[in-house]
Amino acid sequence: MLQLPPFAWILIVAALVVGILAGHFGWGRRWTRRVGRFHADYLAGLDYLISEQPDRALDSFLKLMDANADTLETHFALGSLYRRRGETERAIRVHRNLLSRGLAPEHREQALLALAQDYLRAGLLDRAEGLFQQVSEGTRLRGRALEALRQIYERQRDWPQALDAHRQLANLGMAPPRAIEAHYLCELATYHLERGDVEEARRLLRIARREAAPFPRAAVLRAQIAEREGQADLAVRLLTWALEQAPKLLYDELAHLLRLAGEDSRERVLADLVRRAQTLDGGELKGLVYAALALWPTDAASLRAPIEEVVAREPTLLAVWQAAPHASFDQMAAQVGALLARAETYRCGDCGFSARRFYWQCPGCHSWDGFETCVVIKLR
Repeated sequence: MLQLPPFAWILIVAALVVGILAGHFGWGRRWTRRVGRFHADYLAGLDYLISEQPDRALDSFLKLMDANADTLETHFALGSLYRRRGETERAIRVHRNLLSRGLAPEHREQALLALAQDYLRAGLLDRAEGLFQQVSEGTRLRGRALEALRQIYERQRDWPQALDAHRQLANLGMAPPRAIEAHYLCELATYHLERGDVEEARRLLRIARREAAPFPRAAVLRAQIAEREGQADLAVRLLTWALEQAPKLLYDELAHLLRLAGEDSRERVLADLVRRAQTLDGGELKGLVYAALALWPTDAASLRAPIEEVVAREPTLLAVWQAAPHASFDQMAAQVGALLARAETYRCGDCGFSARRFYWQCPGCHSWDGFETCVVIKLR
């Protein structure tokens, strides 16, 4: 049996589609007048495929397809197939071939969108952005172009532009969840905080809280403002609330909270967190114990019983504990804490990207709010 490379089967399928359409729709006299050329190009294309010359094969098959209503969808299907396979150069050739011919306005808009998607897949963000902006000025494909622009602006961390695209999508009834807009506002608030413009940051956070509630990220940033202004008690309340709403923040924010609370209130704050975690049905208590051990393992009286409870349920930690039966509680807590301090802590539920710090937006797949606590303890 003849073995062909994968790309060859793509073009063979495309060629067969052309042949089937020609027969089914009876492209008639025009095809009859050109049958000699059709036959020659078709055979030449197959010959190039067999000899593994895909670019020359593509040239031959493109000659078979005029830019008219009967063959446009075949062009678009072929280009889309190339793009999905990551063969963006060939997808670009297909769509440029379309745009070089006379197209009706709606078909030209579709070809521009397809070419922009090719550029985006190829990582040519500037070219993609320009074409998406052009398509977004129309009406039929405006929503798809704006969504693509929103994602490009996210990747470029151009938060004002991303926010504007999100709001235009909202006007079309096509916006993603409102929490994403709140994240954009928090990104802008962080930018202004870093530059000392506290009032603008505060204003943006108020808008973020209106867009999505409860929204712990805004509370974390408001706690930073309160701390900057010397309002330690308010900062403690805000950060405690944020950790109650999003226990996954414990690894990153528990040390900050305990520092704000100070020596006099540290034990009380921890005891409050333990009581709340014990009332919830989930892994909150384990997360709290892990975070506390990784930071400060030996002198929290309120954590002694929870530590023993969590260790007894976790085979890896129990094995470490039982390996040194004569060690003191404080020594074992310190040893487990050292393991936890170098453990992988977070993982994206969408793509599996893992990290030792928390991200609101996954660096791997760029999804929002996908990071969850997923402690991977490495014994060696």
